[in-house]
Amino acid sequence: MKQILIATHGKMASGIRYTAELIVGQLTEITTIDAYVTPEDNVEEQFKEFFEKHKEDRIIVFTDLMGGSVNQKLMEYAKQDNVTLVTGTNLPVLMQVMLADDDVSEEEIETYIEEARGELQMVQMHAKPKKEADAAAQSQKKAAAVQEKKAAQPANYENSTAKISALRVDDRLIHGQVAMTWTKQLRVQGIVVANDDAANDDTQKMALKMAVPGGIKALIKPVDEAIRVLNDPRASKMRILVLTRTVKDALKIRRQVGEIEFLNIGNTGRFDGIDVSEKQLLSPTIMLTDEEVQNLRELVAIDPKTCMQQVPNDEQKLVKDVLDKLKDTKGL
Repeated sequence: MKQILIATHGKMASGIRYTAELIVGQLTEITTIDAYVTPEDNVEEQFKEFFEKHKEDRIIVFTDLMGGSVNQKLMEYAKQDNVTLVTGTNLPVLMQVMLADDDVSEEEIETYIEEARGELQMVQMHAKPKKEADAAAQSQKKAAAVQEKKAAQPANYENSTAKISALRVDDRLIHGQVAMTWTKQLRVQGIVVANDDAANDDTQKMALKMAVPGGIKALIKPVDEAIRVLNDPRASKMRILVLTRTVKDALKIRRQVGEIEFLNIGNTGRFDGIDVSEKQLLSPTIMLTDEEVQNLRELVAIDPKTCMQQVPNDEQKLVKDVLDKLKDTKGL
């Protein structure tokens, strides 16, 4: 069985574990040792107890600093055949190992480390040079003209034959849970973000594209344009995950896309500025206005298998069952 030990100076170990599990869920056995938090901490004894308990397990150890005392104390244990020691760890490599199979090899871990190094980069948000900015503005103007021309053409997809792998409602669109877990679970080759605001905001578009895993293509389009893309015959040849912020947008897409294999409500209604008291809470991360609840009922009527699930290892609940309980509670 795979065991993960995170050992760091101070409380970084428990902090990074909390963040990782928030994103990918509790996928494996993880032990954390926050070293030297108090003078009474006996780190050597804690290490000894851990390795004695897991003699027969596959152990991956994560530490914070190559030259730190925590890492030095663990190097002796790294001589064992069943132990791999990774130092200078970051969140991306930890999550990759959490998601890996129990028999993950050292070669695979090396690959995860190389990929995780690419996550460390400076995000350049400074103004572009004037010539570059003018060229970008001209390009945007042309793209807008093309989009306006397309929008003027009548489109009817009521008899759509398109086939899409998955549609997820998630108010953060592309973020850790999507990038690290759902893309792997669904074997995604492409992501289509269907959101009017994001498609018309260069900063949002850049931030979302930075979150896309390597090897996966991403498009960020207004909802109507996304529907056109999804109904292009080429889209059916790829495994595509479609992301919307709202149930309303998801319903619009579902009505005009012939077949969607998996329809998932993940997170929605938390950041729209509407007071929670005006909403119905279906879960801690799904809170909807009366209008959105009605949209959800219509979505379920089209696709009864629509489910609620934040990450793949969470319990999958049918939205239909949740709505039925909501109806009973309100006496409707």
